[in-house]
Amino acid sequence: VYPGLPEHPAHALARRQMRGFGSIVGVTLADKAAAERFIGECRFVRPATSFGGLHSSAERRARWGDQVDEGFIRLSVGCEPLEALWRDLQRSLDAL
Repeated sequence: VYPGLPEHPAHALARRQMRGFGSIVGVTLADKAAAERFIGECRFVRPATSFGGLHSSAERRARWGDQVDEGFIRLSVGCEPLEALWRDLQRSLDAL
């Protein structure tokens, strides 16, 4: 879920309304357990209740009662080296 991608349904609207697309990405995993495991497996990504720091963090909106899938995660990409962060995310997904 990222309006910066051309195939996203709201991409055209986002281009008109925003100067850039930001660093928050949404992803839906199979279920609550997968989402919790993914966040727990990440070395660079820390669990968070709010964003705004320099480092990558993630949170599950369903934990707070939001009407989203139990496996939905919001990921705020931080200042870590891109390739190291990418490898960490891939390793964590592979662990599922």
